[in-house]
Amino acid sequence: MTIKDQIPSFPELTSFYLIMCEVAHGTADSREWNYHSTAERTYAEELATAKVMGLIRDGSIRTTGRMSVTKKGSAKRWEAQQYKQHSKVRTYVDTDFWRTAAVVKSYLGFSTARSNGREYTDILLVVDDCVAHLADEVAAHSTADNEAVSQQTDYSTPYIDLMWQAIDHFQISSENQPIKDTLVEWFRAQEIGGQKVSRATAEYLASFVRLPESRLGGNRPWKVRARQPQSQ
Repeated sequence: MTIKDQIPSFPELTSFYLIMCEVAHGTADSREWNYHSTAERTYAEELATAKVMGLIRDGSIRTTGRMSVTKKGSAKRWEAQQYKQHSKVRTYVDTDFWRTAAVVKSYLGFSTARSNGREYTDILLVVDDCVAHLADEVAAHSTADNEAVSQQTDYSTPYIDLMWQAIDHFQISSENQPIKDTLVEWFRAQEIGGQKVSRATAEYLASFVRLPESRLGGNRPWKVRARQPQSQ
């Protein structure tokens, strides 16, 4: 028997915290969370925690961990009893344990839980079970986000459309910043509502399609010509 044969294998596993974040916020990336207050964010996480824990306790989401029955010191209440010498081998956590277990909370959700007489640490959830039972919860965030983006991008104006046309026409990018005079002349040749664009408007539009540093004079004509391929 090889060493690999002696190590139990499991489906893909993930932490409780990551699943809770996906259910509560639609993503584990806190930079993308959008709440008006910390209290509202906390409430979303409380709802998600209750949802996921309910599925764990009824056996819908399988969990794994490293178990110990060796107590560390003595506590008056089993909920506060600490354990040591956890197993080096990961096993599935049985459903009976979760019916009475108390979790040890931390900033990142929890990774330890104990009942009267044993404790599991390094707890991880089976990803396939989470997907099967929580996909709709996570998808609801994507639907809401897509609707918000759709609402935001429906509106435009002829001036905005004209600026996009200029960006496409001149292939404007952070590396390619056309000379302002060239842009002004192009805008003046265009029409909005059947009328030619005025010089004043063309000046504004030409400024707005360029980066701020270009508008401050960092893109002199000789610099632009220096970046252009030289003819052989």
